Formats: sequence, structure tokens, C-alpha cells
Amino acid sequence: MSNQTIYTKLVSAGMSPAGACGMMGNMNAESAMRANNAQDGMTRMSDAEYTAAVDNGSYTNFVKDAVGYGLCQWTYHTRKQELLNFAKSKGVSIGNEDMQVEFAIKELKRDNASLWKFLCSTTDIEEAASRICKEYERPAVNNITVRASAGKQFYNQVSKTTVTKTE
Repeated sequence: MSNQTIYTKLVSAGMSPAGACGMMGNMNAESAMRANNAQDGMTRMSDAEYTAAVDNGSYTNFVKDAVGYGLCQWTYHTRKQELLNFAKSKGVSIGNEDMQVEFAIKELKRDNASLWKFLCSTTDIEEAASRICKEYERPAVNNITVRASAGKQFYNQVSKTTVTKTE
């Protein structure tokens, strides 16, 4: 999936261009936009090996290993269990980018309704990046400046596309 595709999926779901780019800035800070990213230094397997082992069932500790995973670096066991269940329900790899974007949208709508509403109307990339970091990602290090800067770069790259909202 390209940055443009992720942007289109987020905006099609209802996010404003600024909200979508704030989300992408966070994804970039979390995973360098790599859906199969297993948190650096937390496993001896490569990202590809970790993903394949989860997919084929040979690695059974995915949910409770505390390794951040994917675009949003899901780490907490209940969220990782839901991500795994969602991937299985779709019949796709845990590292599938499209599924992960869809899952993040689902989580935001269900568990962060006020943040979702804000992301659908905001024109402020920096505030979007900040709120996503604090309310959705909740990382140990709130590198909001980095997240907002990446969001602004994504905005300059992808926001000129007209996207039809589907929801």
C-alpha cells in the first residue's frame, strides 16, 4: 500500500485531509509506514519472520509478548488480540496494510469517538497529530513535533487528490 492509498482510505472513511495526515504522521513515527514492523529490539526474528510465524501459527505468543506491531505498533494484549482476530476474519496476513488501516479506523470510531469526530473535521495537522499521539497511540515518548512534521510532509505529498467519502 502506498502513502497515497493509506491517505485515500482514511479520507474515504471520513477523516479530513488534515486528520488523515496527522494519523499518517503517527504511523510513520511508530512504524516507518511498514505494516509488518515488529518493534525494534523486542524480538530476535526479522519483521518478515515474525509476521510469517504469527500467520502460520508457529509463534503463539503474539498477543502477550508486548512487542509493538504494525503501522500503529499495537502492543497492549487486548488490542493485539483484536488485531489478530480481525486479520483472521478477513483471511489476510497480520501484516496486511489495508487490514491494519481498516482496523485503526474501527478502533478510533468505537473506542475514541470524540477523537474520531475531531479527525473528521479538523484543518490542523499539528493538533491532529498531537491528539492521536496522546489519545490513541499513547507512546512512552510523545515525540509530537516529529509526528506533526511528518504529517505536514504527507499533506504536501498526497492531499491534492480528490477523495470521495464513503461513510
